[in-house]
Amino acid sequence: MGNKPLVLVVEDDEEMARLNARFLRHSGYDAVIAHSAKEALAFAASHAPDLLVLDIQLPDGDGLSICEEIRRSGATPVVFLTGRKEPGDKAAGLDAGGDYYLTKPFAMEELIAVVQRLLHREAQTRARIEQAVQEASTITRGALTLHIAHNKATVNGRDAGLSPKEFAILLMLVQQEGKVLTAEAIYESVWGAPMAGDSGTIRQHISRMKKKLGEETKGDFAILNDYGGSYTFIMK
Repeated sequence: MGNKPLVLVVEDDEEMARLNARFLRHSGYDAVIAHSAKEALAFAASHAPDLLVLDIQLPDGDGLSICEEIRRSGATPVVFLTGRKEPGDKAAGLDAGGDYYLTKPFAMEELIAVVQRLLHREAQTRARIEQAVQEASTITRGALTLHIAHNKATVNGRDAGLSPKEFAILLMLVQQEGKVLTAEAIYESVWGAPMAGDSGTIRQHISRMKKKLGEETKGDFAILNDYGGSYTFIMK
């Protein structure tokens, strides 16, 4: 499969399946055909299609059951196709988790328009989720951004080049912004062991960190320290 969105066409009518798949390919999608519920579920499990065009009546089951099975593992958009026009069919399809319902015969342009809209909606949803995950894994304080998943700090987009321990100290200070943290508390949190009087280690790490961040000469944040060996992150 290529980089095009992958559409699984589930249809026991071979001519209808070929026609639907041909129009989908012509419209810029990869299209694969399954003629039975068994085929459809096996393909969906191994290839994770981006959308299903799903006939409700199949020789070995029905599209409603396939849709319900697909919905247990994700939110793949589903377009139902059916030749039946009973009022309850549409409601049953939507209750099973379908996103749209087309009654045969239908205009091929309508199918393509529905597929485009549903895939666009799904792409927007994924983008919002990815953005939320990214925002949850970063902390921004003015020009400073901590990228927690990558143990990286940037200042105005510039990678400060912090070591893992320097980043861990900075993260602790930023997460407790405005609070006075003793060298002992920082050491025990970052190194996971008692400091045993070795306050020079913290002092050296923070001194190097501040130079890398450049916060002593510019910026809208600062790391303050007092003569007692305590440290505080503040916004200027």
